Amino acid sequence: MPRPALLEAAKSPRWAVIYDRATNLAMWLSPVVALVLGVGSLVASTPNDIGPFGLVQALRPMLYFCLALLTTSFVTVLFIRRSGPALLLAVHVGVLVVLLHGAATIIEPVPRFTPAWLHVGFADYIARTGHTLPLDARMSWPGFFALAAMVTRAAGLRNAMPLLGWTPVVFNGLYGMAVYLIARNTTMDRRAAWLAVWLFYPANWVGQDYFAPQGLNFVFYLVIVAALLMWFRPSRLERMRRRLRRMPWYHLGLITDLMRRALGLPRRPMQGERDNLELLPWQRVGLMSMVIVVFSASTVSHQLTAPTVVISVAGLVAVHRCSVRTLPLLLGVIMGAYVSYLAVAYWSGHLHQLLNSIGDVSGTVSAGATQRVQGDPAHELVSRTRLLLTAAIWGLAGVGAWRRLRRGAGDLALFALTVAPFGVILLQSYGGEVLLRVYMFALPATAVLLAGVLIPAGPPTSRWFSAIAAALLSAALIGCFYVTRYGNEIFEQVRPADVEAITWLYDRAPRKSTFVAITSNVPWRFKAVEQYTYTPLSDDLGPQELEAIEGEMRANPRGAFLVMSKAQNVYAESFYGRPPGWGKRLERQVIRSGRFRVVYANPEVKIFVLARPPREE
Repeated sequence: MPRPALLEAAKSPRWAVIYDRATNLAMWLSPVVALVLGVGSLVASTPNDIGPFGLVQALRPMLYFCLALLTTSFVTVLFIRRSGPALLLAVHVGVLVVLLHGAATIIEPVPRFTPAWLHVGFADYIARTGHTLPLDARMSWPGFFALAAMVTRAAGLRNAMPLLGWTPVVFNGLYGMAVYLIARNTTMDRRAAWLAVWLFYPANWVGQDYFAPQGLNFVFYLVIVAALLMWFRPSRLERMRRRLRRMPWYHLGLITDLMRRALGLPRRPMQGERDNLELLPWQRVGLMSMVIVVFSASTVSHQLTAPTVVISVAGLVAVHRCSVRTLPLLLGVIMGAYVSYLAVAYWSGHLHQLLNSIGDVSGTVSAGATQRVQGDPAHELVSRTRLLLTAAIWGLAGVGAWRRLRRGAGDLALFALTVAPFGVILLQSYGGEVLLRVYMFALPATAVLLAGVLIPAGPPTSRWFSAIAAALLSAALIGCFYVTRYGNEIFEQVRPADVEAITWLYDRAPRKSTFVAITSNVPWRFKAVEQYTYTPLSDDLGPQELEAIEGEMRANPRGAFLVMSKAQNVYAESFYGRPPGWGKRLERQVIRSGRFRVVYANPEVKIFVLARPPREE
């Protein structure tokens, strides 16, 4: 057939229908293929290959091919196809969540991260006794642990351990739904909302989505923010009336006008802001009651989320993007009442520390940034990569905000939600982790601004350029994700040998005895949390003298057990920069001293008791 005839055949309605159906089939098959091959690649990976740079050293090239296929398919559906179905986009996002946030669960044989195992012990204690544990300050906010206890008992589980593995995937699925609602209520284009959700996941490297109060309370935070943006925004007319009531704004108006011109912004950079949904009075009352109930649940579950909610809501009120102007006061009263009466066990013993940290911005920033760059060279590189990636994301979000303002699509609510979480820095350092939490709480709004770099307002002018740029940005974020999220996996993984040793210990140790470890990187306290004394001797340097170990073990006449493991040694060397071989040398000193006797050993763990127990003296 001559070439002109071929071209005419391709343009015929019949061939167009065939091409369209084949393209649709390829778009639906791409996430399925990426999921099957990607999970297969993760299953083929082995934890033994996890090295100083974390999980990234154990990943197979096939996984990156699957992520490239998934990304190409997503940006094609989002930008090239004129009307990509929401379900198809959601399938792509779901596969991305599994391959990113489920990677460690698929590769590692037991649930990761020892703090999650401790939370299993807290939930187990509440399920067994019906009340909270007075020995730990976290029990001053027991909501999450009580809920976990209720769920495990209702499901007929012995404890919450089966929930640990896939908790990050479940939480991230909930995050994505809320981020989409936030994006849809702060953007003018459906594509921008889906792109914001897509970029949110590789940018969410903080790792607070494990089985912990913070993971659930981030859901609460997102639900409250989404509800306020959807149903409690003032109308344009109401915002205009409030501006007219503000008195001497003339000079400030001149300043803002000069800034607007310097940035090249139009006279009305926020004319595209969305209005809230119209509600009947009884609907507003019901929805506001829901917001208060969710906030109350957060108040009893996590000490940092509640003040962040109050600050963020106050930010919305300050920029006239929340119609319930007394809401921050009401939420503050609820939080203050709980802390004053029901969290006394915590603040009464930490009052001096809490008061000293208020307003110490430089100390908080130092503890959350510069002081975290420590340990061996690999850990320092991972920490610096996290800082650089965070700065890059915030910088690109700034570009996205500028582009949106230039197109008249700025949104003060979005800007307030990006900036407000930084107010938490004034309150406390949160053990040096407050900057991580600030980044996390600001990330939903930041992701929307990040999408604004490519889709500032309305459909993109060049679909192919936007698709290629989105693919490159996604590739950069995904490439960094496995280093920033799983860069500490060499010590954050839980090793089967440790679980075997600790299970043996629980089966044989008498109650009220002491468990001693060189560092805290031990998967203990997941059961019988109140029946033993747990003593990690030192998290920073480890004991230099055997007398420190022996003295701690002799302090309990009921008996004591010393746990020494490869996981503890790796943690001390990687995170705290102890010299290579430090743990093995200490173990040889313990064995040669003649003061201790081995009662259990496997290839990675040894458990010792005193050669001469206290009762023999």
